[in-house]
Amino acid sequence: MATFEDTSVVITGLGAVSPYGNGIDPLWHGLLQNKNCIHRVTELEQLPMVKTKVAATVPETDFSFIPRRNRRSMSKMACYAYVAAQEALAQAGYKEAPENLGFFMGSTLNSISVWMNIVSSCNEGHLELVKTSDFLQIMNHSPLATTAQALGINGPSLGASDACATGLYNVALGYLAIKSGLVSQALCGGTEEYHPLFSACFDIMQAASFHANDCPEKASAPFDKNRSGLVVAEGCGLLFLESEQSARARGATILARILSVAANTETENMAYPSDVMIEKCMRRAVERANLSPHQIDLVNAHATGTIVGDIAESKAVEKMFGAAVKINSLKGHLGHTMGASGALELIACVKMLETGEIIPVKNLETVDERCGTAQYVTQAQQQPISVILKNSFAIGGNNCSLLMRRP
Repeated sequence: MATFEDTSVVITGLGAVSPYGNGIDPLWHGLLQNKNCIHRVTELEQLPMVKTKVAATVPETDFSFIPRRNRRSMSKMACYAYVAAQEALAQAGYKEAPENLGFFMGSTLNSISVWMNIVSSCNEGHLELVKTSDFLQIMNHSPLATTAQALGINGPSLGASDACATGLYNVALGYLAIKSGLVSQALCGGTEEYHPLFSACFDIMQAASFHANDCPEKASAPFDKNRSGLVVAEGCGLLFLESEQSARARGATILARILSVAANTETENMAYPSDVMIEKCMRRAVERANLSPHQIDLVNAHATGTIVGDIAESKAVEKMFGAAVKINSLKGHLGHTMGASGALELIACVKMLETGEIIPVKNLETVDERCGTAQYVTQAQQQPISVILKNSFAIGGNNCSLLMRRP
């Protein structure tokens, strides 16, 4: 029986729902074409006290193809997960979920819109209008449970909720579950649905973008000196992980190999990680993979476009890598898809490894001098890359880094 250290974990399937649409192809082509998906939001227009007026939402989708007996208990974010899971399973070579498939998926919050409807019914004295299916949509693990039911996923399931690091944390959990022998295959990632309350909360924290309300395509600008904050978005990203032994035995195509994961907790500030803890997190990931910093080709940064967050991450990258490593962020394209961001961005990293196409930082025109001298990718580049370090950091101090190699 293979030991923890001997078990190699690979990625064999990808599934996505993003502001570019349903599927990996719309996501990847949108990124390659530098396509804008950020737009003004009607609900935010009606809130004069909220400065930000933009978001990136998934195009309207008819989910009637999901069986009604399942769909009636599913929130919008669960429907996103259903679509992404089917795509990841299909690419991995399955028409239905294999036996004892592990399922690791979470979100920042459960469905706010359903919660609001329940509260409204209660305030109006009509508690009898609240249905069982409403409750099933607002459980903390609702997307995980309802998607598992709909797709017959019967292995162990666990939904880590770590705010903006949720997606990457769940991939890390799947990786560890396979390494430990709990399962040989796992579906992992995060899902999120947009509600104006997300934008309002970040606005209150002075972390939401407001400088480009009249030019939404410029609203998210990681590392740029004129950035004013993040743009809230939604979607779902899921990756099919399995032991290399499992993949080889069934002749699956290996898309990438996960080398290591690392995580730590920031204890100084609930809202922003420090460069000290970010650097420690990245270093642990690199050391666990028995690599040296110069062997990392690209850092896919968390970089949301906030003033403090971008500075801290860039300082940590420079401290660890000097100016030798390339660094990019995808939030200028996608906005911040919250609990889905780590997984959706990791999917894009798999595609970058596969194609050698490095996606640039959208809207990075003049680097903030406080963000140091890293090699920010500002133009699309065609260059073979072997190893990517992916970062995700969250409100609450949850930091996660994952190291991945081209097969």
